[in-house]
Amino acid sequence: MNDEYRSAEEIQTHLEQLRQDQAVLEQALKDRRKEEKKALAAEIKALIEERGHDVLEIADHIRGGQKKRRGQGAPKRTSNYPAYANPDNPEQVYTRGRRPQWFTEKMLAHGFDPEKAEDRQTFKEQHLIKTSA
Repeated sequence: MNDEYRSAEEIQTHLEQLRQDQAVLEQALKDRRKEEKKALAAEIKALIEERGHDVLEIADHIRGGQKKRRGQGAPKRTSNYPAYANPDNPEQVYTRGRRPQWFTEKMLAHGFDPEKAEDRQTFKEQHLIKTSA
C-alpha cells in the first residue's frame, strides 16, 4: 500500500509496530552478545586449562595489575578438588573439568582410556603428582 493513501492512524499504528519490532530485535541482539561472550569465555578458560595454567592467575595477568573495582577482594579459591601436576612439567596442572591435551596424551601413552573415569582416577594416582589445590 502506498503511504499517500494511508490514514494518519494507520501510519501511527505501523510506526508503533516498528518500535515494538525494534525493541524485540534490540533484546535479541543483547541476548546474542551475552551468549557469544559466554562461549568466548568458555573457549578461553578451556585453552588456559589445556595449557595447564590457573584461570585466576591468567586473569590477573590480563588485567595487567590494574586496580580491582571497589568491593572486589582477592579472588577466592573455593575449590576443594585435588590438583594433579605433570611430573615431566610441574607447571602443567589439572584439577577438574576439560582434560588438557597433555593429560590425555600421557594417559594414552600409559595405556589408559581417557574416557573411563576409573582409568582416569587410577592414572592420576599412579602417574601424576598430587598438589595442594
